[in-house]
Amino acid sequence: MEPRIHPFIAGASVAVILLSGVGIAAVTGYLPGSSAQRMPEQAKKASEKPKAHPVAKTQIASAAPHAKAACVDCGVVVDVREVEVKGKATGVGAVGGAVAGGVVGHEVGDHNKLATAAGAVGGAVIGHQIERSARATKHYDVAVRMPDGSVKTVSTETQPGWKSGDKVRVVDGKLQPQS
Repeated sequence: MEPRIHPFIAGASVAVILLSGVGIAAVTGYLPGSSAQRMPEQAKKASEKPKAHPVAKTQIASAAPHAKAACVDCGVVVDVREVEVKGKATGVGAVGGAVAGGVVGHEVGDHNKLATAAGAVGGAVIGHQIERSARATKHYDVAVRMPDGSVKTVSTETQPGWKSGDKVRVVDGKLQPQS
């Protein structure tokens, strides 16, 4: 009679493998996470408009006829989005996953060839996805509403300091503060 693996050992092995896979997926960024950021209190206060004094309104109104022509490169930030682009897999993740899955399937399935094959296929798929996620890149798309009503999207590799409602100027595909 062939020695059998105890059910508790098999269950513990599967639990360790699943938790390890989840941990690897979390570390490599495969699991979705929140990228929301809270606005600091000082920024909230600074973004609130102060109440205008009646004298200031009349001064602004009298200065209006002498104002410069409208800025055609100026706009208002409408949206800032983080975009993740999946990386290309080289096959290393699939091979590593297939080997690990085959070993686990072989042990859990009492040396059954079908369990070994199923473990190898499942491991290859998971390894492939983990490798793609590990090689993923991110960029940021900033949507700006222009004076003519059109929306221009400017992409950047680094996280922008702009938020919705900021007044900006689009110069050579880059954003600058509106002066």
